[in-house]
Amino acid sequence: MIHNETIDLLMAHRTVRQFSERPVSPKIADAVLKCAQRAPTSSYLQAYTVIQVEDLSKRAALMEYSGGQEWVVKAPLALLFCADLHRLEEVLHPADRNVLHNAELFTVAVSDAAMAAQRALIAAQAFGLGGVVVGGVRNETSKMAALFHLPTLVFPMYLLCLGYPAAVPEQRPRLETRFILGVDGYPALPDGEEVADYDRLVSEYFLRATDGRSARGWTERARHAISNKPRYSVGSYLTAAGFMTETEPFDGLTQPSSV
Repeated sequence: MIHNETIDLLMAHRTVRQFSERPVSPKIADAVLKCAQRAPTSSYLQAYTVIQVEDLSKRAALMEYSGGQEWVVKAPLALLFCADLHRLEEVLHPADRNVLHNAELFTVAVSDAAMAAQRALIAAQAFGLGGVVVGGVRNETSKMAALFHLPTLVFPMYLLCLGYPAAVPEQRPRLETRFILGVDGYPALPDGEEVADYDRLVSEYFLRATDGRSARGWTERARHAISNKPRYSVGSYLTAAGFMTETEPFDGLTQPSSV
């Protein structure tokens, strides 16, 4: 594999949940956000918003929503990334009044927010920080929206918790590239033996990481996550917030006059 400073930084990624008490300086926080803003953005829409969460009562609420993940409170820097079409609605006033409510623009906003968050994490790692993306806050999406007074067409996606690592865990094993990379078509699925091999690899990792307390493999963990964290309420929130509520275009020029 080819190596350089950037590749080595990316390949060294680990999720960090234990932080030292060393604060993140405003200059570094600003640089992290500036890098996030340089992420690709579909059609130059910049359809996302970031909220820096400093209020400890709001942090405590987010910890509760996420099921008690203590790093939500303890991380020196916490950034809430939101897919955001509200700003476009208020600034652009598109002639097609339904366009911001379709599935395509929702996809754009989610993609923009995801890429910005990833850039922020990489920038933070370049400064020697570590971090964890907390999707568990979506357990209570509506409560999150109320907590931060979010307007319609804003979807709070996850909290990026950053700080200087107090401990750096071992890397989790990933699926082999051949199972996620297809050439001119969908890749072949792993067969039963290959899945079992990966399960054993993941099980061995968690036995080490938990001092023998957990030996679940990948399939058991993934099945548990899907079954126990379905978050059906997210769909209800998205509809109430105005996302994906229209599929037909509106052409005001062709509507009959009411005069």
